[in-house]
Amino acid sequence: MTAPPPAAAPPDDDAGTGQDVSRLWRILAHVVTPTTFIAAIMVYFGAVRTNTMYARLGVDQSMLGLSLQDYALRSVTLAAEPLILVLVAALVAPPAHAWLTRSAERHPAFAKWAVRVMAVLGAAGAALGIGSLAGWRLMPPYASLGEWRSLPPYAGVAGWRPLPAYAMPLCLGLGVFLLVYCSSLRRRLDPRHAPAATDQLVRRTLCMALLLFLLLWAITLFAQSRGEREANRTLAGMRRLPSTVVYAARRLNLEGPGITETALPDPAAMYRFRYTGLRLLINSNQRYFLLPACYMSDPSARAIALPADDSLRLEFGLFRVPSDCPR
Repeated sequence: MTAPPPAAAPPDDDAGTGQDVSRLWRILAHVVTPTTFIAAIMVYFGAVRTNTMYARLGVDQSMLGLSLQDYALRSVTLAAEPLILVLVAALVAPPAHAWLTRSAERHPAFAKWAVRVMAVLGAAGAALGIGSLAGWRLMPPYASLGEWRSLPPYAGVAGWRPLPAYAMPLCLGLGVFLLVYCSSLRRRLDPRHAPAATDQLVRRTLCMALLLFLLLWAITLFAQSRGEREANRTLAGMRRLPSTVVYAARRLNLEGPGITETALPDPAAMYRFRYTGLRLLINSNQRYFLLPACYMSDPSARAIALPADDSLRLEFGLFRVPSDCPR
């Protein structure tokens, strides 16, 4: 009598899911190359940072007419730090995962302890991110209730260093990642808790989408904070901007703190009026964007846009002598 064939081994859900994820990753790698991804992040970072900076200075981004190349070049020095961190994490993650997997198989007791620690850290990070998203704030024990109520979001009290706004999505993303990763290690230690392959693929896809969204959110908030910081540095150091003298054939009626109009005596001169007390902010989109030299002394001061054509003559210099601005 012929022996019956051996029963087929049950399919490995983790293996099938891993193949599905690998296949999806290969498809995305063909559609979005690493170079394209880095270029897109740099352009997006530069656009958010530049638009935030010039909006703080009173210039709408639609008037600048900057190109994608301009945005990318303006983000090279500032986007390098987050990009390096993301790329280092992408390089370290696979060998770290392989090491943890081998350790879980060889030392189950250590793996269970590590899972518990990561679960606690993940829950704490997720709770901190969700609390920050809901507007909750931690009050130091020595802060009064009135001081706590007057705090802006993410601020600290009495020497506490405030958390930046982009820390909230980072904490939430890191917490969610640790919780999902702990669940994966727990299923490896105890296969009885493993879900179906389809459910596992859906969960991993949703988790990946959430992490990418939180990463984009963190990059946006980080770029906005850098734009606001650069605008504040520009306002605090107006002397570092090029001093500008404008010559015009007709009266321009430029007004602002520190601006001086002078009518030139020569009636045959091509330019009859001179304006001093201006600082060049940027030359873009066939326009000169200028700020009054005493921009910070008057809350009603406005940025000035002049056409870059033959109707005007502009002279630039680096005069670091402080202006006599009212305080």
